[in-house]
Amino acid sequence: PADSVGLDVSRRGLALAADGTPRARLVQGDLATLPFATATFDAITAYHAVFHVSRERHPAVYDGFARVLRPGGRLLMTLPSGRFETVRRGWMGGRMFFSAPGRDRTLAQLRDAGFEGIRTVTATDPLGSSTEFVFATRSADR
Repeated sequence: PADSVGLDVSRRGLALAADGTPRARLVQGDLATLPFATATFDAITAYHAVFHVSRERHPAVYDGFARVLRPGGRLLMTLPSGRFETVRRGWMGGRMFFSAPGRDRTLAQLRDAGFEGIRTVTATDPLGSSTEFVFATRSADR
């Protein structure tokens, strides 16, 4: 949609996104220091994104999500199942960093950031790969 905004830390990622979303506004920035005003968005989708930020910075990411969402705004994000921190070489032609504190800690961090109504759903694609998603709502009291 024309009012969509995409965020990526890399220019290459933004260039790839521009090919598939020509009407979206694309912004270069860091998930842990979102370059948007408070209460800007109705919804945030973070699809396989947060685990590319060091797990020590995940609380800042979730605080940022809560800050830029309007009260009652919705969050949809993928939830890594394990606890890990690694770099994979040869990922999309380069190196890719992955980090997660574990499922339970992630859900607790979302609650601490002011999200409520947190629920998870696991979806399996036609090839048999499963992904767990988190649905959450920004508290109106925050």
